[in-house]
Amino acid sequence: MRLKVHPKTSSARELVLDILEDVRRGRFAEYALSERLENSRLLSPEDRGLIAELVYGVLRWQARLDGIIRRCSDHPLSHIKPSVRQILRIGLYQLFLLDRVPDHAAVDEAAKLAQSRFGKPTVGFVNAVLRRALRERERVDPLPKQDAGSLAAYYSHPTWLVRQWFLELGPAHTERVLRQNNTRVPIVVRVNVLKTTPEQLAALWRSHGVKCEPVSGLPYALKITVGRGPVHLLPGFEEGLFVVQDAAAQIIAPLVRVQPGDRVLDACAAPGGKTSHLAAHAAGEASIIAVEFDPERVRDLEANLFRLGVTTVRVIAGDVSDPEFMRSLGSFDRVLLDPPCTNLGVLRHNPEARYRTKPGDSARFAEFQSRMLRAVSQTVRVGGTLVYSVCTVSSEETTGVIQQFLDEQPGFLLEPIAPAEVPSREFIRPKGYFNTFPSPRDFALDGFFAARLRRCAL
Repeated sequence: MRLKVHPKTSSARELVLDILEDVRRGRFAEYALSERLENSRLLSPEDRGLIAELVYGVLRWQARLDGIIRRCSDHPLSHIKPSVRQILRIGLYQLFLLDRVPDHAAVDEAAKLAQSRFGKPTVGFVNAVLRRALRERERVDPLPKQDAGSLAAYYSHPTWLVRQWFLELGPAHTERVLRQNNTRVPIVVRVNVLKTTPEQLAALWRSHGVKCEPVSGLPYALKITVGRGPVHLLPGFEEGLFVVQDAAAQIIAPLVRVQPGDRVLDACAAPGGKTSHLAAHAAGEASIIAVEFDPERVRDLEANLFRLGVTTVRVIAGDVSDPEFMRSLGSFDRVLLDPPCTNLGVLRHNPEARYRTKPGDSARFAEFQSRMLRAVSQTVRVGGTLVYSVCTVSSEETTGVIQQFLDEQPGFLLEPIAPAEVPSREFIRPKGYFNTFPSPRDFALDGFFAARLRRCAL
């Protein structure tokens, strides 16, 4: 018999469990969460906020939570059913890392969830693990030692990645990066200046109880401080007054330096944040070709551009690693290539990526990115520029790809990005690369890299 539960408590945990299971099977957390919430319209704003908090919290701290389970259970972790592990993680996250839920309520809700899915025997096991964790809190969740393995387990990052950062950044900087990656991410939007201004959007939000503040160095960015909820329900979303775009991502399109009248290519364009930014940067007076390979992402790209009122973009489905296809597009004054990558720079937003990325993935992605760069570069006219950008932090996918390209293509030169073009001169690295990793202590950003190239000969 299924246990009847209070709709404003356990139903939320039921959804959290379903979403985490979706992610375990390979879906991205962002899409799984959005889809489940969209199909659960009766949930209160408070429940929606709690669900998002639990999903992302469990994913960010999964390895640490699993360590607690191992110390509190008589069964090896691999012998515990995946869904039962998720129930334990949800309960432990609330007990150890979330202040808003009382301990007794966290244990009770975990027991109800176990009862609804598995029955009485599992309830006893879940209860025993959580109550032991409470009794032996300090023993089962010790502070980490200052070695790569301990920090990786405590902050829930791959050991191979933490060891790599130890070599590149040192222990202190590495721990700061790990802490940043596990922080809650604010909602940052870019105001669509084709339709409104930051001041007008902020005033509209204030009238609906949504508070925001500007982001230093980004004139069209607003960070929401009060009034979080489903983005599509925020005032002005349907009207296309803004697009959700993290602060680091908003720095990229201006580096292309689009001018009115330019012919522009945005390769790998979906979901359209940078595409629409390019259009806005040229006041809607540049001719832009946006290319995307995946049919579903093409539809998303077209829908976003339509909502934002961008009329100067032509969307084309195609493979930008195919030289013949690229030649068919003609030549361009400005090109932006933002290819798929390991996403190691956006672990705050996509915590599940840390569990899916393997040590050799950066090299494999770099090979694919290099093919794309070679194919795309042939469309740049003499005197035109190409910006290569990725949201990852590995040298193989960033400086490695660019240096290999320059060695093979003498017709291109590196055009340094100036400190005045970015919010902080700390983001400009030797040779004029743009790199936000690791970001300054007082300006935490995702890890983005960009290089600007100029074609000087055919």
